[in-house]
Amino acid sequence: MSIETRSLATSLFKALDLLSVLNARASGAGIAEIVEAMGLPRSSLIRILDSLIHYGLVARDEHKRYQVTLKFHEWRFEDGDERLKSKFSPLMKRIASEVGEMAVLGRLEGRRIRHLHFEEPDCRVRVIPPTGRKFAMERMAMGKLALSQRSDLIPDSCSKGLLDEIEMAGKQGFAWNRGESEEGIVAWGTWLGETSPLTPMIAVTWPDFRFSEKSLEKVKALLGSVGPTV
Repeated sequence: MSIETRSLATSLFKALDLLSVLNARASGAGIAEIVEAMGLPRSSLIRILDSLIHYGLVARDEHKRYQVTLKFHEWRFEDGDERLKSKFSPLMKRIASEVGEMAVLGRLEGRRIRHLHFEEPDCRVRVIPPTGRKFAMERMAMGKLALSQRSDLIPDSCSKGLLDEIEMAGKQGFAWNRGESEEGIVAWGTWLGETSPLTPMIAVTWPDFRFSEKSLEKVKALLGSVGPTV
């Protein structure tokens, strides 16, 4: 074995091999079939499968058969960001128009939240768009959502209060930023689909003096009208 080969992440290879096995089986595979195909211990494969399920690339049905998900197929597409913008910009425009506040589309990318797109209303007092700016993940609404699914990315410096918020975001499916990243700004974020580190997120932002529960309920109604519910 060469030095180059020894330095490779064999656990990653196992996960990729497992995805290849499942992708080749349209009807999925049970654990016995997977063990036979992979030639690895059942316990090791279950750990890998559970990790892939958590990430959203694999699902297990009621018959305990494993299959790759739609997210796996979307994950392979080129221009994934452009597809997300095209898919969600009509919803974001409705929020900007009917709620009168800015909507931001984002997703987890490595160890940060990447802001893909925003739509903002024509307001005298506006929130500065986040695109191209950097914020600590644990102080963002979308960041707390992502961290609720990727606890390995939570900074050691997080206070107990922030840790509690991140845990609550995982249970509720939404998160808040009340002036933590920028003074005077309130943001509420949620998933645009099933909870997963691969799922895009949306955040709606208000100047704090303009925020109201009625406005938030209107956002939730718009989200519910196109599919995702909160």
